[in-house]
Amino acid sequence: MTASDAERKLRELSFLHEVAQLASSARDWDEMLRVVIGRTTDAMGAEVSSLYLLERSDGLLRLVATNGLNRGGIGRATLRVGEGIVGWVANARVPLATRDVRSEPRWKWVPEVDEKRFTSMLSVPVVARDEVIGVMNVQTVQPREFGREEIDFLQTIANQVAGIIEKGRLQRESDRKLREVSALFEVSNVLTSTLDLDEVLSLIVDRLVRVYPGASGAIVLREEGEVVRERARSGELGKTASAAAQRALDERRPIVAFDHIAVPLIANDRLLGAVVLQVPDYKEFLEEEVRFVGALANQAALAIDKASLYALERQTTERLRDLERARADFVAVVTHDLRTPLSVIRGHLEMLAEKNGKSKRPISEATSQVLRLDELVDRILAGVRTDRPELSLRRTRFDLRATVTAALKEVAPMARRHKVTGPRGGQPVFVRGDRRRTAEVVAGLVHNATKYTPEGTRIAVKIERGDDRATVRVQDQGRGVPPNERSRIFEPYARGAGNDEVPGSGIGLFASRRVVEGQGGDIWVEDAPEGGAVFAFTVLLARATADAASR
Repeated sequence: MTASDAERKLRELSFLHEVAQLASSARDWDEMLRVVIGRTTDAMGAEVSSLYLLERSDGLLRLVATNGLNRGGIGRATLRVGEGIVGWVANARVPLATRDVRSEPRWKWVPEVDEKRFTSMLSVPVVARDEVIGVMNVQTVQPREFGREEIDFLQTIANQVAGIIEKGRLQRESDRKLREVSALFEVSNVLTSTLDLDEVLSLIVDRLVRVYPGASGAIVLREEGEVVRERARSGELGKTASAAAQRALDERRPIVAFDHIAVPLIANDRLLGAVVLQVPDYKEFLEEEVRFVGALANQAALAIDKASLYALERQTTERLRDLERARADFVAVVTHDLRTPLSVIRGHLEMLAEKNGKSKRPISEATSQVLRLDELVDRILAGVRTDRPELSLRRTRFDLRATVTAALKEVAPMARRHKVTGPRGGQPVFVRGDRRRTAEVVAGLVHNATKYTPEGTRIAVKIERGDDRATVRVQDQGRGVPPNERSRIFEPYARGAGNDEVPGSGIGLFASRRVVEGQGGDIWVEDAPEGGAVFAFTVLLARATADAASR
């Protein structure tokens, strides 16, 4: 071995040692490849060095690094396996040295990359795990015969590069798996801590795209009528990715393409929606990546199923509450409706007792029994306090003036200790509503007035006819209703302050409000001009009702 050969060998060993050290300490594998390719030019005494890596899914060799060629071709210049010298070496898996590429039939000119001034070329396969993953090249301006030692040296460098690529792949895979495990862990924690579906779906999409930097993703759900609606998204999806989501729904299977994947969401054999992921510049999804997206899709399906079950449970519970509320309110309203006829009966009995003088024992016993029934009504009302009942009305056309007069006649015995005056005589006031219920409202308001006003005072009932409705006013000479209590007293079981000594359950005004509003009217309380209170309500005129219906 000559001194020059020994010196060359020493340089080669020193270069290989430097590459090994860089490979053992580097974290940015792409930058490491660029450094090695750049220094290979000097180590081989060439003007150009370049690296093509194989994209197995497409069978393409793509330029990923170069020193000496047009760098604008990085990522753009490609050759198919078997095409040109680079493609031939990848296919044959053996080195190829060419003194003059212009006389080599396997040579192929790559536009925007190759230059005519380069003459000789040496290409060697880059092999990892017994598979060709790329081709490494050097080129010279002057014609050159590459010897066996130079071919072996470049092959050794290529083997180092293969190790760097493999180590980088393992590092990226390890990082990705760590992100996948973290994503699954976070999603599992959220599933056990919240029932907010939108929150869970947003987290799933966010954690999915975090695994693949620069990625975008979305979850779409099927709704009634086969409508598909996006419920969570991160980034902007391309048209092909969005179409893949629809295909995953239509075909009920994962759709995997070069840069996107869509997986259907299925729970208990029910198709709920789809999750879609798009990774720009991605070339191929590994099976384990497909499984990871599928695992997140399963978590999403579980969250949707859990949320739907919870919603169904809430709906069922609410329906049961509504049924119980309606039952209790029905009892409350019916028992309240019993009070007015009981009060009238008691008034008649007391009148008879007053007329009979000393021989009033049987009547007094009857009166006591009515009082017992009245107390029983109070106990029933106390046991079924709730929110709102349903209301059934039988609407007909009737004379409001006649109905109010008849109602006052019915309650006259009950109100005999007050001076009750009815509306003046006049033309009929025809309205449309439930006649019996309207009469009960009038009787209830008069009954209410007798309880809260001193005996001997006046209770006046008047009717006013408006453009489209009639107003009934019941005016008393009692203490009135403070402004801060006027809206509250129409709520169920609400009673005015300082009225505890007056018997009652607080359901009467609420029952009146239900009837009035159910007929399309309003009810309110205001101050009387000379003290006391005026309880007023409206009923739609029959003509106004017909006009509204015709419109």
